[in-house]
Amino acid sequence: MPQRPIDSISSAITPRHLLDESITQGIELSGTHRKSAVIYLELRHLHPGHYRDRLIELMVSRLKTVLRNGDLLFQLDSHSVVLLLNQLSGLSHATLAAHRAQQVLQEASADGQKLYPQIGIAIAPDHGVDSEALIDAAKLAAHQFAQEHIGIYDPERDWLGQQLLRLEIPLREALHQNAFHLAFQPQVDQQTTLTTGLEVLLRWDNPILGSISPYEIISVTEHLGLMDRLTQWIIQTALRNFAQLRQAGFQGSLSINLAPNNLRDPHLAGFISNALAVWSIPAEKVIFEITESAVIEEFEMALKQLQQIKEMGSRLALDDFGTGYSSLAYLKRLPIDELKIDRSFIMNLATDADDRAIVQSIIELAHRLQLNVVAEGVETAAEKEVLQHFGCNAIQGFYYSKPLILSEIQSYLQQRAPQ
Repeated sequence: MPQRPIDSISSAITPRHLLDESITQGIELSGTHRKSAVIYLELRHLHPGHYRDRLIELMVSRLKTVLRNGDLLFQLDSHSVVLLLNQLSGLSHATLAAHRAQQVLQEASADGQKLYPQIGIAIAPDHGVDSEALIDAAKLAAHQFAQEHIGIYDPERDWLGQQLLRLEIPLREALHQNAFHLAFQPQVDQQTTLTTGLEVLLRWDNPILGSISPYEIISVTEHLGLMDRLTQWIIQTALRNFAQLRQAGFQGSLSINLAPNNLRDPHLAGFISNALAVWSIPAEKVIFEITESAVIEEFEMALKQLQQIKEMGSRLALDDFGTGYSSLAYLKRLPIDELKIDRSFIMNLATDADDRAIVQSIIELAHRLQLNVVAEGVETAAEKEVLQHFGCNAIQGFYYSKPLILSEIQSYLQQRAPQ
C-alpha cells in the first residue's frame, strides 16, 4: 500500500518502498549503538468528511514542528500517520519524542476539538526490520493503551494485540447487529440418566473471519470495555431461549458463564433479577458459573456481587476447578453450590492413576461440603464409567452431545424426555 510522506521536501504520494528504504538506511546508519523508531499516531472514531480531513491536516502540521532533520512523517490513511525517527539513543529517546508529539497535538484544536491520538512505539531492529512489521507492532502498542498513554510494543502482549487488530471492528459490528448466537450443551445426571442441566456457550461465525472461539471473543471484548454489554445480551437471549425450552417441558437448570469484568459491575445482580422477571424464570433454575481467575484480583468486590446473586435465589458454580492456585481457599469463602471438574483432569482418567486420585478426592471433598459435582469434557465410555464409580453427579461432554443450537437442543430434549 502506498504511503504519503509529508515533509518539507515533498508531499506527493510515494510508493511504499520509500518507507522500507528509509528504515533499512536508518538501521544501517545507526549501527549497533543507535536505534530507529516508528511512532504510530491514530485519531480514532472519526466520521468521514471534511471535518476529519481538517483534523488530520492539523495533526500533520503540528507534528512537522517537532521533526528533526532526517525525521520523516508518513500519512498511512485517513486517520493515522507514522513518524520515522533515526539515530536515537534507544527506547527512552523514542518515548521522549512520542511525549513531545503528544504534547503539541494536545495543545492544538479545530473548532474546539482537541487532538488526542492513540500513540504506539516500535523500535528497529528490535521489533522488526521492515515497515510492515514495525508499523504493525507500533499499531498494536497504540491499540493496547488508552488515549492518555503511549504504548510501547511488547512481544508478550502481541497475541492480544493481533486479536484486537483482527477482531475489534467486526466485534463491534456483531454487537450492534446481534450477530452472535448461543449453543447449549447437556448435563446428564448419572443416577437417572436424565438431562438435568444445560450450559450456555457463546458462538460467533463471521462470514469473513470464520468461527471465532469464545476465548478470543471474551479476551477482546473485555479489553475493549464491552463485556457488560455482551453479557447482558447473553443473559437476555439465554433466558428467552430457556423460557421456550421450559414451555416445551424441560425442567432442568440453565448455566450461564460470567466473565471477570462482570464481577466488577455493581448493577449485575439487578440486571439479572430484571431479566428473570421478564422471562418468568425462577431464580433457582439458573446457575451462574465463575472461574477462580474471575475473583482472584478483586476478591471482595467479586464476593459482594456473588452474594447478591445468591440472595436472589440463583445458584453459583466454580468452573475449571483445580486449575487455579488457591482453589481450596476459595471453596471456603465463595457461596458456591457446584464444582465443575476441568477437562484436563478427565482426559487421562482411564490410564493415569494420579488423575484418578485427584478426581476422586475432588468429588469426595465436594460432597462433604454439600456441593454438586459436574465433570466437563467427558468424551469416552471409560471416562464416564470412572466418574460414575466415584459418584460424580452429572457429566457434560461429547460423550453425550456436542453443544447444540436452539432448534437442535429442542429436538434432543424431546427425544430424551421422560415417558
